[in-house]
Amino acid sequence: MWRYHLLLTLFSVPAILFTIWQAWQQRDMRFLRERLSFIRTDHKGCIWIHAASMGEVNAVMPLIHALRERYPDKHITLTTSTPTGGEVAQKQLPVGATHRYLPIDFNWMSQRFIAKLQPCCALIMETELWPHLYRHTINSGAPLLIINGRLSEKTVDAPSWLRALCPHVLANVTTILARSDADRERYISLGADADKVKTIGNIKLITPTHSSVEPVSLGRPFVLAASTHDDEELRIARLWLSIKQPHERLLVIVPRHPKRSAAIQQQLANLDCKVAVRSNNGAIDEAIDIYLADTLGELPSFIAAADFVFMGGSLVPVGGHNILEVAQLGKGVLFGRHMETFSDEAKLFLDANAGIQVANDDELKENISALLANSAQAEQLGNNGKRLIAECGHILPDYISEIKSLCKLGSA
Repeated sequence: MWRYHLLLTLFSVPAILFTIWQAWQQRDMRFLRERLSFIRTDHKGCIWIHAASMGEVNAVMPLIHALRERYPDKHITLTTSTPTGGEVAQKQLPVGATHRYLPIDFNWMSQRFIAKLQPCCALIMETELWPHLYRHTINSGAPLLIINGRLSEKTVDAPSWLRALCPHVLANVTTILARSDADRERYISLGADADKVKTIGNIKLITPTHSSVEPVSLGRPFVLAASTHDDEELRIARLWLSIKQPHERLLVIVPRHPKRSAAIQQQLANLDCKVAVRSNNGAIDEAIDIYLADTLGELPSFIAAADFVFMGGSLVPVGGHNILEVAQLGKGVLFGRHMETFSDEAKLFLDANAGIQVANDDELKENISALLANSAQAEQLGNNGKRLIAECGHILPDYISEIKSLCKLGSA
């Protein structure tokens, strides 16, 4: 633990300065106040759920809605660590749930946060391990559950001093509800008590039931490149323009970070193509080759309307993004070789013939060309993905059952 305290001390000033910079960038003083643990709440005794960023927020939302329906007298507080996660949370939270930002894990900040919130239980999504926060939560008497517990091989292979910290942190966890047997074994290898780790299933396989997705209408059929990162947009645009077979489809790019829009536009300007930009209300006519959808929160609507989807963060070493949402909306998906963060999901999709993995740009071009020429194949991929999701309908009730039992929430 002494190394953790030393690191916090060394990085305290940079961490606070970075938080100030983020707040200034977002023009969000609430982000600054709450990241420094100055929170306001009238909902003590709430169910507290933490989802670090946008991906985790989207994944946990069906569980939040289910808990609100089952326990209408229990307020839910959802915390995030990032402004984008907070923005998405505020758009999707049901009545009876509020959003707050999680403080930095300094001892006094975590203690102040728990004292203010006084949660009846804590549900922490995926891989978040915060020593001070966990200790103060357990000391408050609230059970602390890691839900959709996920650990990568990279975490297991972390430096020895970091692995040595894990047993101390995991000792303050009531139960770990892991997303897979492989994740369960990784938690145990890092020092978790085997009796406290259960495999429940991947929460991201839960089909949202609280809202329907309205497909976007662009006036032309399109192929979607979703959640792309730097270098991917240019590579995908180049291979798209090199596909010679006749088709009327548009390439739509939805970058993971819309704030990169100007940089992406500059890159695409060097290509021999016509680009329309959503934030500029760019019109789409027959001459447009590429549509840059540089807005936040619209990705599901684009997925729902696409012929098929390429999931970004996988051509470059980012680790991939959530391909499950694509299957939930019945669309076929392609992804690159960098799916380390979603390796279990990638294997599920490949085994179920619900997705196609490519090793490089040439393979991506070859497979996009094949799906453009054979719409039935793209449709079959989507149907297989939807069937895979349907087979996982037990996961949400299983999580609700475990949370009810472990958090002693009583009858609904």
